[in-house]
Amino acid sequence: MKLRRITSHGNWIPEIDGLRFVAIAATLLVHILGETYTRGGQTFPARYYEAVMTCIDHGGRGVLLFFAISGFILAQPFLRQHLLHGQPVSIKGFFKRRLTRLEPPYILSLLLYAVALAISQHHPGIFLLPLLAHIVYLHNFTPLPAINFVTWSLEVEVQFYILAPVLGLLYTLSSPWLRRGAMVSLIAASALFQYTSHGTASWNLPGQLQFFLVGFLLADLRATRTESTTSRWWDLASLVVWIAIFTTPTKYIAFSLPALILVAYLATFNGPVTRQIFRTSWIALTGGMCYSFYLMHMLVISVVSRFTRRFITPTSLTLSYLIQVVLLGACIYLFCTAYFVLIERPCMDPSWPRKLAAKLAGLTRQNRAAAIENR
Repeated sequence: MKLRRITSHGNWIPEIDGLRFVAIAATLLVHILGETYTRGGQTFPARYYEAVMTCIDHGGRGVLLFFAISGFILAQPFLRQHLLHGQPVSIKGFFKRRLTRLEPPYILSLLLYAVALAISQHHPGIFLLPLLAHIVYLHNFTPLPAINFVTWSLEVEVQFYILAPVLGLLYTLSSPWLRRGAMVSLIAASALFQYTSHGTASWNLPGQLQFFLVGFLLADLRATRTESTTSRWWDLASLVVWIAIFTTPTKYIAFSLPALILVAYLATFNGPVTRQIFRTSWIALTGGMCYSFYLMHMLVISVVSRFTRRFITPTSLTLSYLIQVVLLGACIYLFCTAYFVLIERPCMDPSWPRKLAAKLAGLTRQNRAAAIENR
């Protein structure tokens, strides 16, 4: 069974998949905590409430880690074209790749969620409009109930995909100071918008752009370095900033989190120990399956927790949570890995639509030949 992701140019970067592992692990842990606390069928002492809400808020920063990774990945073709004088980017090919790579797993997951909700609530028609809104990535702008609430971030990602070719023009600036200064200015502007705004736009791209641009800046810094910057000091920095990423109070993160993420990601590439940890096979492979995990984990949690909630102890949230992490985590890993192997990974092959069309054409010819023989 092949678990390693398929990349467009064959240049797999295990450190990036290691970073994806941290992002998806934070997301899963916080959602399991939420399920344990709010839907476990038990009432925990009130003193737990503030601590749980803080953990959920801080753990949700895994999504912002994903945004920075997406920025780094989507920067690559434009950086190669404009800064490294490589092959020109086909905008049509760029969007086709996003469409064929991401849409089939996404739409299938929505259909599975919709079916599960229809069965559990006995009212399938009510989910038709939310389903359509999710499919066209406009649910964030509607008051409709969510079929899978985590997909709000995928809509923000799509907004960035649309803007990425324009932002890619930043790499046409030949002066490193001017180019990076423009990126930092846009990061600061988006952070200021997020800090001062609390409407829909603040949790869509205008208020989240700074995290994607952290990825753009990271790509720039990595591509233009002239010598190795590997140092054990980066390992120390990594330890400090990763703690800070998940412990900094919410009121300070608008401006501090982009900087912390940039340092953490630079340390992943430049700290010898940190780099080795993030390149560890099972970490990188699991991180590479993060899209399937992100799409499907809430469905697994919703279904399996109906059985695992019996192990929740009202006198100990900590013990109850650890039990749920083990039980739900194992089910999530097995189901989402299967989803990756069967659904997502085949879609990573850029030529899968052509191969599928050829296969269907071959089957059609075989059926016609068989029909002629049977006449």
